[in-house]
Amino acid sequence: MKIKRALTLIPVKIIAIATLVIMSSCDNNEVDPFGSARLKVVNAAPNAGSQKFVMANIPYIGNLSYLEHSVSYHDVAVGNNLVSQFRDENDNDLYASEELDLDDDKRYTVYLTGESRDDAEVRLYEDNVSAPSSGKAKIKFIHLSSGAPVNIDFLDGQGNTLSSNLARYSQSGYSEINAGSVSVQVRGTGGSENLATLSAIDFAAGKVYTVFISGSSSSGYTVTQLSQN
Repeated sequence: MKIKRALTLIPVKIIAIATLVIMSSCDNNEVDPFGSARLKVVNAAPNAGSQKFVMANIPYIGNLSYLEHSVSYHDVAVGNNLVSQFRDENDNDLYASEELDLDDDKRYTVYLTGESRDDAEVRLYEDNVSAPSSGKAKIKFIHLSSGAPVNIDFLDGQGNTLSSNLARYSQSGYSEINAGSVSVQVRGTGGSENLATLSAIDFAAGKVYTVFISGSSSSGYTVTQLSQN
């Protein structure tokens, strides 16, 4: 999975929030000028092409192809009804838009999902990067596939359940696993056929991860590991 560095960023607490307050007046953005959150951005839409992400009129990152994400969390303003958009990199046409609520001092990841512009969505999930127990990694799972069964199971390479009956566009709670190399399989709940497999990959001690499935039978299913710290 490729990562992308942000556009040339200016510290949010110095300039970006002030700019948000000024620019958001023409939209529904209700910006809290005294708070900030941290946001990671992921393009999980197989057919979207290269995308840029804009929130409350401020561009945060561009040139995100499928499964590419920002290299780190961005400091962003908080508030309610923050207009958040993915736009085509080449012509700036709107691909998907949503009004998001962000709380002070929280971490989030925002995903672009869907198989086409018609069903594209901007989806926000809160993250928790508190440290796992010694020798453990912490992991959660998200179902971002519009083509997979409505409910799915995540299993390790030995067939042990990591997360079960996870509904489409839902995230699991966090759980801890032994640090080391782990492969992840995804199946329809109760099924025996693997929809997709994440080949054995390192889950390091002290690290926090998201594992998500995206795509469909036509675009291809993909399971992706995303580090949160």
